[in-house]
Amino acid sequence: MSQRLVPLALLTALAVAGCSSDGYYYDRNSEYADASIAPPLELPETRNRAEYQDSMPVPQASSDFLASDDFEAPRPQPLATSEKGQREFVALRQSGDARWLAVNAAPAAVWTRLQTFARDQQLDVQSIDAGKGEITTSQGVISVNQGLRADASEVRCQQGGDVSGSCLNALRGYLAASPADSGVSLAAQSLSRDDRVRLEGRDGTWQIDLALDTERSWAELLYQLQKNFNTDYQKLVDQNRSRGEFMVNYIPREDRDGGWLGIGGDGEPLPMVLTLRGEQDHTLVTAKRADGEETTPALARELLDAVASTLR
Repeated sequence: MSQRLVPLALLTALAVAGCSSDGYYYDRNSEYADASIAPPLELPETRNRAEYQDSMPVPQASSDFLASDDFEAPRPQPLATSEKGQREFVALRQSGDARWLAVNAAPAAVWTRLQTFARDQQLDVQSIDAGKGEITTSQGVISVNQGLRADASEVRCQQGGDVSGSCLNALRGYLAASPADSGVSLAAQSLSRDDRVRLEGRDGTWQIDLALDTERSWAELLYQLQKNFNTDYQKLVDQNRSRGEFMVNYIPREDRDGGWLGIGGDGEPLPMVLTLRGEQDHTLVTAKRADGEETTPALARELLDAVASTLR
């Protein structure tokens, strides 16, 4: 054997010895196999509850072990979309006795601001649950939920089951003045939901499927229709809350001034009715002509698409 091969042979022998269970490197496989679940860490009751919470999202399981490969820790979402400059960042919504704040940011971004609000206001925080989006204090409960859009949230203040107007007003001013780079919470990512507004065909016609109950859907639709359906070709003219109906005047695109090709047009507005119907925890919105004439699928889809675009 040449002198050059001696060091290589020695290194190979050492490497093989090191890989064995009796070699230089300690094999920990048996420790993992025999590991037992340790009791959870118990913190003293005198701790500041606002400073202690779950820092990572953990999927809920009905057993001690979740055998699933589908879970993936969500990536932080942006604070808001490019429409932020066009939409009011925080606004009050109301339906009957219910009131809440609509915020133009994802729940994970709003959650960090709510925690800062509780700390700055020196509220007596009793518990924090990022999974539910709730901060419980001795004064009441502050909560955040997913709004209708993916980058929108709903913030509520309740005291003894009733709306706390003073809390909402204070939060409205605080959120409006909070910096845009407040960050996002990974622990609150589970609050976000996708596909909140869907335009879908069913039974030969079209409808909008909103992932909100009828009360919240009505309030959001009323706000958006008043804000966006105020032109000559689409205008909100009336509403009937008890029947869940909005009355609008709508001119199809091909009948507007200039039409599609820049000629013709100058059509008359069609009286249309938008109807809301609850289905479990969703709300379905349909469209039909109010004058009794046939509502073609193309007309229903065009109007509902215009409505859905104001909600996205």
